[in-house]
Parts: sequence; structure tokens; C-alpha cells
Amino acid sequence: MKGPLARSSLQTSVMLGLRVMTQAVVLVLLTRLLGPRAYGSFAAAASLAVVLGLLPNFGAGFVMLARNAHDANGTAAVWRYAWPMTVLFGLLLLAFYIVVASFVTRPALPLHVLLAMGAAELLLTPFTMLLSFALQARERVPLSQCVQWLPLGLRVLAVLPCFLLPDGQRLSAYVFFQLLASLLGLLLGLWITSRLVTLDWRPRRATREELSDGASYAAMNLVAANPSELDKIIAVRLVGAHDAGIYAATARVMAATVMPVTAMLLASLPRLFRHAHTPTREGQRLIGLIALLALAWGLASGLLLALCSPLLPWLFGTSFVAMAQLMPWLAAVAPLLSLRLAAGAVLVALGKPLERMAFELSGILLLVGSMLALAPHYGIRGLAVALVIAETSMALIGWWLVHRRLANHVAMGGIF
Repeated sequence: MKGPLARSSLQTSVMLGLRVMTQAVVLVLLTRLLGPRAYGSFAAAASLAVVLGLLPNFGAGFVMLARNAHDANGTAAVWRYAWPMTVLFGLLLLAFYIVVASFVTRPALPLHVLLAMGAAELLLTPFTMLLSFALQARERVPLSQCVQWLPLGLRVLAVLPCFLLPDGQRLSAYVFFQLLASLLGLLLGLWITSRLVTLDWRPRRATREELSDGASYAAMNLVAANPSELDKIIAVRLVGAHDAGIYAATARVMAATVMPVTAMLLASLPRLFRHAHTPTREGQRLIGLIALLALAWGLASGLLLALCSPLLPWLFGTSFVAMAQLMPWLAAVAPLLSLRLAAGAVLVALGKPLERMAFELSGILLLVGSMLALAPHYGIRGLAVALVIAETSMALIGWWLVHRRLANHVAMGGIF
């Protein structure tokens, strides 16, 4: 990999590497702070908030990327309708989240905990993501990741004082400090972005075309997040809060190792969108390279996870000793997840978000069915096998769709 993509990917990888380390620190601190049972309930509620948090923007970030690929004023134009829509949808979803989350967790988390978690993920985080998309549209991908990292980095500081409190008060204190961290991170991100990107704050209504395109991207984004979050939501009901906490922590570690693939995809998106607007052989070679690198990194990270699994109880504490036995099973997901994310990003850039939504929706249905069939008999290992089955199907179908799309233009010279 050479040229601008290599430089941008390297810079983005550094920022995502920082995100991975920060997420790892937060994960370790939270698991030690809460223990498996409380962490299992927290992870289920947090996963639901993360999934719903993709909706307030209604796909405006991807509309911004697509518009800016051929219109220099596209970012400012999309921002005018994106920010008021984010506020409105965020408030509506916050009420919905509080009702649903009370049924997801077992036992149900207190109202003030759900309110703080929902406000952080449904009101503040979507604004931060909009700022990140605005920077991505201007090909400031590494800086866009810095803006996303700020609230996460501040969450490390949110965990630390909670260790001074009794066990029963720790979760309530953490979600309050997390809310403050998200707010401060948003304000810092806004200051950074406004210095580099013109943000037009005059509100306007979105056009029918913008809403239609945004709806496709929003639906795709929602479906894309579900395979990575839905298992943690369902796990509490299938295997109980304690085992769900073990599974969620192990799955988070596995997903973190795939972050460099995300860096490559983020760095490639502006060029892939241009390729969709004006197809070129260079763009097709880029897609082939993305597939190869995603597979290679996924295999390497999966092997590393399997070899290092005995170290997990030392890192997370003796109450999470079962992670060492579960990780080799989840390590098999790493290359499949890498390929699935890569195929999805390529399809979105090629203007086919509904095709991505279709193959990931089929994977979600397979995931839920497999979890319901396997978890009652095999516990958390059954959850891991269900995830392997679902990710395998999505990776295969996703790249078949990419190959079919490219075949409509110019042959790939044997890459696919």
C-alpha cells in the first residue's frame, strides 16, 4: 500500500491504536469496578444504547461523504439539516430507550442510570459522530478519529474515582461521570472541527432525496451494528448476567483487535466514493487490496488472541477466569469480522447500502436463531459458535455482492 492511502491509513491507524488502548483500559477498569454480574447488565444496556445511537443522525454523515465527493459545499449544506434532526430524533429515542432497556437488563437498571447512559449515547455521541463525518468528508480522517477518541479518553478519568465508592454506588457514579465526559468531549470536538470546516448552523428541512438517501444509510448502519451488539443484549436473557458479562468482555477484546481494519476502511472511504462516482481500474485494485489486507489482519489478530488467551484472567481479574477458555472460540471470528466490515464499507461506497443491509440482516437472523438454539445447551460457548456461524455467512455473501457489483464494470484481473 503506497501513496496517500498509505499515509492516511498509517495516521488513522495511530489514532485508532490509541482508541484501542483506551477502550482496553476502560474495559479492564470497568470489569474490575463492576464484576461479571453488574458488568453483564451494564453491557446489555450499553449495547442497546450504542445501536439506537446510530439513528439520530438518520444517515446524514454518509450523505455528507457522498455529497462532498462532488460538491465542495456539500458538508455545510448537509450540516444545516443534520444537527436539528439529530436533536429531535435523539430526544424521541431517549424516551424509547429508557422503556426498552428496563426490559433488556436482568435485574432492571435504575431509571437514573438508564437516563444518563441514554443521554450520552443518543444525544451527545451522535453530535460527535457528525463532527467526525464532517472532517472525514474533507479527508481529515486521522483528525476525525481524534474527535471520536476525545469522549472515550475522558471516560478513563470517569472510571477512576468510582473505585473509592462502595460497590452499590459505583455504577450510578460511573454513568454520571461518563455523561460529563461525553459532554466535554463533544465541546472539544466542536472547537476542533469549527476551525477546519465551515458549519452552517442555519436550520433547514431535509429534501426528500436527502431523507431517502439518509434512510438507506441509517438502516444500513443500524443493521451493520447489530451483529456486534445484539449478541450482548440477548446474552443476559439466555445465560444470565454473570456469564453474559464474561462473554461481553471477551467479545469486546476480540473486536478491538480488528480496529486497524477500520482504520484502513476510513482512510479509503473518500476514494471509494469517488470511484463510485467515476469508476476506475485503480479503484477496483483498491477494493482488491482492501479484501486482502482485511483477511491478513483478521487471521493474524485471531492467532494472537488464541495464543494470548491465558493472560486474560491476569488482566481482568480472577472473577473473569472463564475468558481464557472462551477466547479461542471467539478468536475464530476475527478474520470473518474483518472481511464482513470491509465488504460492507465497499458496498456503501459503491452506492449500495441496501445490499449491505440485506446481507447483514440475514446474518442477524442467523445469529439470533443460532444463539437461541445453542446457548441453552452449550452456554457461552454456544454464543461464540453462533457468532462464528453468522459472521461466516455475512463475509461470504458480502464479498459475493461486491464481486457481482464490480463485474458490471471492468474485470478485476483475477483478484476476485
